[in-house]
Amino acid sequence: MALTYKHPGVYVEEISTIPPSIAQVETAIPGFIGYTAKREKNGSTFDINTPQRITSMLDFEQYFGAAFPEVLEVTIDNPENGSALPKIVVAPAADPSGYLLYYHVKMFYENGGGPCFIISTGTFNAVPAIDKTELKNGLDACEREDEITLLVIPELVNLTSASQIKELNDAMLAQCAKLQDRFAILDALQGDLTTPYLVADKFRNDYVSSDNLKYGAVYYPQIKSGAIYNRVADENILIAADNRGGANAGIYKSVGDVFKPITDVIKTAAQVGIAASTKITIDATPTENQSTSIAGISLTFGPEGIAIDGTTTATAKSLKDVINANDDLKLLVLADSTAKVVTITALKLGADGNNIPVVYDPKGGALAVTLESPSLTGGFDSVDFVLFNQIKAALNAYTVPLYPSGMMAGIMARVDNDRGVWKAPANVSIRTVDKPLITISDEEQDYLNVDPTGGKSINAIRKFAGKGTLVWGARTLAGNDNEWRYVPVRRLFIMVEESVKKATEFVVFEPNDAKTWVRVKAMCENFLNQLWRQGALAGAKPEHAYFVNVGLGITMTSLDILEGRLIIEIGMAAVRPAEFIILKFSHLLAKS
Repeated sequence: MALTYKHPGVYVEEISTIPPSIAQVETAIPGFIGYTAKREKNGSTFDINTPQRITSMLDFEQYFGAAFPEVLEVTIDNPENGSALPKIVVAPAADPSGYLLYYHVKMFYENGGGPCFIISTGTFNAVPAIDKTELKNGLDACEREDEITLLVIPELVNLTSASQIKELNDAMLAQCAKLQDRFAILDALQGDLTTPYLVADKFRNDYVSSDNLKYGAVYYPQIKSGAIYNRVADENILIAADNRGGANAGIYKSVGDVFKPITDVIKTAAQVGIAASTKITIDATPTENQSTSIAGISLTFGPEGIAIDGTTTATAKSLKDVINANDDLKLLVLADSTAKVVTITALKLGADGNNIPVVYDPKGGALAVTLESPSLTGGFDSVDFVLFNQIKAALNAYTVPLYPSGMMAGIMARVDNDRGVWKAPANVSIRTVDKPLITISDEEQDYLNVDPTGGKSINAIRKFAGKGTLVWGARTLAGNDNEWRYVPVRRLFIMVEESVKKATEFVVFEPNDAKTWVRVKAMCENFLNQLWRQGALAGAKPEHAYFVNVGLGITMTSLDILEGRLIIEIGMAAVRPAEFIILKFSHLLAKS
């Protein structure tokens, strides 16, 4: 530092002898692009396509809400495999919405994810629709956020055409190549294809071009995740069919009917469901002053219970006597009374009970509404708790099938934190999943892993006995490129390039002379030496693992210096994954 010495005394000058350091940038901060329930922060709504940084699933739910409530339906089938309990089958009532962002972010955090950015391209529509233009706008918004290092668009697989999927996949890879600081995670769409061979051909031919392949990786197949569907209220879930047979088959119209609290009212004629000769249907929500009748015996719902029509003495015993004397009813039911309660018992028993309590108003009559014939409809006198628990368990066990992109973002974050970005995100377990929906054999993975024509390798997710579900592939889409074949090599170079780029910004407009060159070279060598010691670079000695060249006559000419160029050359021997373990055995003849 140049000082002007004007007065007598002692002057202190600090001389910098230690080169600047390079801080390693983050390597696994994904940008998730898709639809959300809301966009709210601190009580106000923010614009669409605004990257929002979160650090937990709680943050996501606070800012963006829950998942789209899917409409499911339940089918009750006969018991199987010797079970005494009916079989419960849960399925979507219609095609699922395709709004999957919530579940992918959830699986990202389940698998070790940390900070990430959410780019909401819009809120849920009443009629669910995934729009390519909206997703593309969200992708463009990611370009303005420097911290993002991974790109994930989970809902891309639900676009309506292969050309739209290809356009977005290519746009993700193009952004990665343009910025050189991020990596794209893609999904291979299953669709209605039946084999991995067909899926691979379809993806390679129709879903991605041949440009910028070294900046992305694709994973397959779908996985039965541990994320439970967010669904409409259980009581509104329809029971599509009750295949058990018998007099009461079909009595339940919704799950709400199964565990609705039983109350002491007879169902009104307007509320009558499927007819059955064994029971009188009850309902939890009668309307005051609605009326019905049992074979001419008029009953009206009032504020204090049920009133008997004016022709009948308003006592429980009288109502019992009238019911038992009725020619139409006496072959079907038997009435009994205790105090203010009349119990009507079906003579032909149903499968789930038959007693219906009827409470009446002893104070007097009410409007008379007469039915032409007896109206006995199906109903139960108590909650079927066994069936209720079965249905609840089946609903809670019905999980979302997901493509692997969100999980892989979490796995990359976990591996980076545990081992380093140079460790392949493969041969690691996927957490909170059941199994892949497609079982891939060794022969099928041969076809996925190696593409002699275009080099578009597809990484498999496989389940192994005793090991669980593992990521079983670590190739980029540039599978035939010896330099960029492996995911950890590509991501290591991205990390080093971005770290050195940010650290050397202080050199801009510094004197382009030997002093500056020495400082820059020492800074880069120190950083690479640290990586070598951590195991990121291969070599017995530092000079075998990396080099840094800078200087006049080495990387620059006099013309370069005159034109303001400072050129630094960095070479690295990145460690590469051992993809094929080959054991060779031979016979050894006995020598003693």
